[in-house]
Amino acid sequence: MGIEIIDVAVPERWDDDSEGARLLRTYVDVRNDVTAHEWGGDSSHAYSYQEAWSQWRGDAVDIETIRTLALVDGEPAGRGFAERGLREAQTIAGIDAMVLPEHRRMGVARALVDDLLARMRARGATTFQAWVDHHPAPGPQLSPPTGFGEIPAESPQVRLLQAYGFVLEQIERMSVLHVGTTHAALAEHIADAQRHAAGYRLETWAGASPSNRLDALARLQARMSTDAPAAGLDHEEETWDAARLQRYEQGQLEGGRTMLRAIAIDEATDAAVAFTTLVSAGTPHIWYQHDTLVHADHRGHRLGMLVKAANLLALHEQDREALVRTWNAEENRPMLRVNEALGFTAVCSEGAWQRKDAP
Repeated sequence: MGIEIIDVAVPERWDDDSEGARLLRTYVDVRNDVTAHEWGGDSSHAYSYQEAWSQWRGDAVDIETIRTLALVDGEPAGRGFAERGLREAQTIAGIDAMVLPEHRRMGVARALVDDLLARMRARGATTFQAWVDHHPAPGPQLSPPTGFGEIPAESPQVRLLQAYGFVLEQIERMSVLHVGTTHAALAEHIADAQRHAAGYRLETWAGASPSNRLDALARLQARMSTDAPAAGLDHEEETWDAARLQRYEQGQLEGGRTMLRAIAIDEATDAAVAFTTLVSAGTPHIWYQHDTLVHADHRGHRLGMLVKAANLLALHEQDREALVRTWNAEENRPMLRVNEALGFTAVCSEGAWQRKDAP
């Protein structure tokens, strides 16, 4: 048995007959097949070829990425992924390896991980992070230093991560919401939040952000890298401007996705001080909750509930069968309380793992 690691670049198009487009589609297929297997056959977590291609093109200015396919005797067996920032956090690399079920216990995962670690080290990375879904299972449990959340301690993923020196730093809760079940309560949530949010007003829209809000939204987006709970994970403040925000939005929209935004405006300054984003997936009726943030100077006015409820109401008007998926640090109790009040229920835990190379 021979294992070969090959690179997958971002082609000019995703839907032509070129070798690059074929490799991209194979890469996405492997990712989707592994994800469906891990979710018990649920294929609703799949990415479309167009989604993947568009996001990768949009990220290229700000993020350096390595994408690889592992071939066993010429057949696709797994895929590798690694990234690091080009503007900030250049010594911090995120890595991920996925192996098809029929090719496991053959050394494919180790071959992928060894290749990614070596190549990111050559680019200056000294800290490595991985985010892994951990489904509930009986037996011993493992908790991070934060003391919030737990995952099964003896899964193959945990054993592999620990073998490479990764340490569990944080657990994020994955939650889901069927928008149709909460629709009746959304107007009440909005009205209650507005009673505590005197001096603020809502703005909502679909698609690209209006030009007069780009700068303020970019500043809020930058704060996600410093204000969101990070536990013991190394991180650096991200640099966002209007151009970077537009690249992010273009990468979503050109991939065939729909974006819904809700923001809270401080009426005294006309500045955006809270925002939330919902993004559709290629799979019908599947939506993802992207970032939500309330500026630290404006907390305590229920602005988080205000923008999230307003955006969910807009989503219901567009897709009454929508299922929303979201991730939040288990120690982020303020945001989890908002989600729980809205009706989100936990379905899975995502472990945030980290290893640091010795100086």
